[in-house]
Amino acid sequence: MDMNQKMKIYNFLDKHPKLKTNLVKPYRKMMKKYTTNEEVDYNQWIIQNEPNAKELRNQKKHKFAYQPKISIVVPLYNTKEYFLQEIVECLKKQTYSNWELCLADGSPKPLEFIQRYLKDVRIKYSVIGENKGISGNTNEAIKMATGDYIGLLDHDDLLPVFSLYEVVKAINENPDAQFLYSDEDRMEGEFHKRYGVFFKPDFSKYTLRSANYICHFSVFKKELMDKLGGERSEYDGSQDFDIAIRASELTDQIYHIPKVLYHWRVHQESTAGNTDSKPYAYEVAKNVIKDHLKRSQIEVKVTDGLTLGSYDLKYLVNGSPKVSLIVDAREVEKTNQFVKKIKDSLCYKNIEMIVIADDFKMLGTKPIKPEENIIRQYNEIIANLDSDYFMILDDQFVEVKNEEWVQDLVGIAQNEDVGMVGMKLYNHENLVEHCGIILGMNGAGDLLYKGAPKDAGTYMQRLKIIHNVSAVYYRYAMIDTKVFQACGQLNEIYRGLLTSLDLGLKMLKNKKQVVINPQVEMEVKSLREAYKNQEQEICFRSEWKQELNAGDKYYSPNLSKTNTGLSINI
Repeated sequence: MDMNQKMKIYNFLDKHPKLKTNLVKPYRKMMKKYTTNEEVDYNQWIIQNEPNAKELRNQKKHKFAYQPKISIVVPLYNTKEYFLQEIVECLKKQTYSNWELCLADGSPKPLEFIQRYLKDVRIKYSVIGENKGISGNTNEAIKMATGDYIGLLDHDDLLPVFSLYEVVKAINENPDAQFLYSDEDRMEGEFHKRYGVFFKPDFSKYTLRSANYICHFSVFKKELMDKLGGERSEYDGSQDFDIAIRASELTDQIYHIPKVLYHWRVHQESTAGNTDSKPYAYEVAKNVIKDHLKRSQIEVKVTDGLTLGSYDLKYLVNGSPKVSLIVDAREVEKTNQFVKKIKDSLCYKNIEMIVIADDFKMLGTKPIKPEENIIRQYNEIIANLDSDYFMILDDQFVEVKNEEWVQDLVGIAQNEDVGMVGMKLYNHENLVEHCGIILGMNGAGDLLYKGAPKDAGTYMQRLKIIHNVSAVYYRYAMIDTKVFQACGQLNEIYRGLLTSLDLGLKMLKNKKQVVINPQVEMEVKSLREAYKNQEQEICFRSEWKQELNAGDKYYSPNLSKTNTGLSINI
């Protein structure tokens, strides 16, 4: 069976949802012979999560309390007829009907075939008379829009028939919504093979700065689009990145719809099918990030990331804030050697070292005798700090190779909206010990990618780019002292991961972000306290019930909550 035959079977089943549901197991078995595990999982996810024929009929009958007009704006330039035909067809089949399609044509000659589609009064067509580029052509389409919300769509891509229904549903559930985006996948070939699904997190400012994870399909309230002034031609190639990041500067009413509402068509002229088709776009993207951070009065160096489309950001330290390193050496045999090794790893000057150890003396350090209750002792020490930031290190420390590791953490922690910054921790086998904690994974929470090669390419490049998380390991994290004190102390009830999760959630509750910088790598022996006690977990679940029910905002509900290596949640 070749790929075409396989996709014919899939499309047949797709058109017969009842038959498709009854054949999930044999269908999965058949598909497994001809596709990768990821494709099999995604095909099954589609079967189990997307609406069947009956549900689509019910959507068409549904009347929302608020029925906004959605203007889909599409810039045209030498657009192939079958691309436009499929856009029109997918819109006409939408289960929500209050839409208009605004087409602005920058082609050398008007596209004559369009006339046959203009019988539907919801479709508007304008000949620009010149090619103003993708941003200029898009802005001409925006001028035609009369809707309450503006949806940006490329001329060669598609929306599933339930897309606008889900957008309007989200608007009704969140009347303050200014900017909405969804998950997406890739679509290829005559039979519209779907693959490469991208399940996104809720809005994540620091993640967005490292990589444009929002992409398409973006919907903006008309008033917000007016403030933005449309797209900007100087950012052509990354114009969608620019408008998304500028929108985030004007509003925090940004909503993620965790459903696949956009198909990114793969062909040779698209970046989806050929990353070399628009190499300039990646250079433009760096300017988008630089200009955004300049407007935010944040000093940063932006360079290409380890993967195409991702970016390394080095947040520069403003001034010389004081940092306290709390070194818990109560279990260390050769304390002087251990503390000296930590001191030798530092090139940052304004540091005080507070060492918890018996009978210890070293010039330039502040020794403190150990107490039985470790968490209580940490809280007492932190309550009396006069430093701007602090970090707790323990006897699991081995080495750190980046001499500017303190600066690379403080540079992020200095941002007013940040409470805590973690780092990537790995062991002697170069396997990940820590790179963020996912709320609700394997119970209350678990370590993402624990045991993976530390330099592995992963989903959203979580082991390589600076990004938002709900929690990081409370040791080996740079913590804002005032934010910590405002959030309350480390909870003495909890140990291990629960301590970290509790602190992370307190930060988020106080509107402070938790960020991880995997570019800072530290070798440790292990995270020996990274365990969960059943009685403590019951208490944690009771205290943070609402947050656990809502789920980790920086981790898609469509991804597994049991596989720390990440897989699709079927």
